[in-house]
Amino acid sequence: MDIAFYKTLLEVAKWQNYTKAADMLGYAQSSVTSQIQKLEQEYSITIFERMNKKMQPTSDGLELLRYASQIVSLFEESKITISGATNGSFTIGIKSTLASYLLPDYLGVYKQKNPAVQIQIKEVAGMGLLQALKAGECDLGFIITDQTDLPEYVCRTIREEDYAWIAKPDHPLLAKAAVYPEDLNGEEMIMTSDNCTSRSYFETMLRVNHVQYSKTYDNMNFETIKRYVMHGLGISLVPKTIIAPEFENGQLAILPLHYPSLVLKVQLVYHEKKYISKAMRAFIQSVCPER
Repeated sequence: MDIAFYKTLLEVAKWQNYTKAADMLGYAQSSVTSQIQKLEQEYSITIFERMNKKMQPTSDGLELLRYASQIVSLFEESKITISGATNGSFTIGIKSTLASYLLPDYLGVYKQKNPAVQIQIKEVAGMGLLQALKAGECDLGFIITDQTDLPEYVCRTIREEDYAWIAKPDHPLLAKAAVYPEDLNGEEMIMTSDNCTSRSYFETMLRVNHVQYSKTYDNMNFETIKRYVMHGLGISLVPKTIIAPEFENGQLAILPLHYPSLVLKVQLVYHEKKYISKAMRAFIQSVCPER
C-alpha cells in the first residue's frame, strides 16, 4: 500500500472534506476518492460516513486512522534518522485561549533548539480535543481539566492553574472585607464557552447558592473577558496567570469571594497508541521534563 494513501486518509480526516483535502494535497478530488476507496477495499471496511455535510470517520475508520498516523510518523522519522537531518513535523491541538497565553513560551524554547521542525497549531474546543487526538487529526494536545486520568490517553501534568473572581477595581463589591455568593445577586456575569470546566464550576456555584444574575456576555475567550471586565461590564472567573499584568497595574481586581477555590491542571495529552516521533519526544521533554 502506497504511503501516500495513508497521508491522504489523514488529510481527509483533518478537513472532513474530500475537496478540501484534494486542494491541500494538490490532487484532483477523484484521486482522493480513489485512494480512500482502495484503502476501504484493502481493509474491507467503510472508513468515512457523511454526517452534517462532513465526512466523519466510522469506528473502523478511527482505528485505521490511528495506525495511519503511526505509519506516516514512522516513515517521516526514518527519513530524518537515516539522512541525519534535524527536521520533522507534528500538530498540536489546543483551545484558542491556551494558545494565546500558554504556548508561546514553550514553542519559543523548543524552536530555538529545533528550528527545522514544523509545528502546526489546530484550535480545538474543550474536550473535543480527545476525539481529534483519537482520529489522528492532532498528534499532541493541551487541556485544562480537573481530571488526572483519562482512559486511552497519556496525560502529563505541566502545572496547576489557580482561578480568581475578577472585577473592575472600582466595583462596589470590593468595598466589602469579604464577599459571599449571595452578594452576587443582580450582577452581570461574563462566561467562557459551554464546554469549559471552569464554566461548569462557575454555573454550579451560582445555582447552588440561588444567585440571580444576568448573563449578557457569553462564550468568550479569556482575553476578551479581561477587556470586558476592565470596562465594568461584569465579573468573571479566569486563571490568575492571565491577569497578572492587569492586576499589578491596577486595571483588574480580585474579589475576595468566600467559596472553595478552583484549581485545575494544565496537561499535555496524547493517545496511548500514538507513535511518538523524535521531534514530538523532544517537545514533550521540553514541556514536562522527566524528574
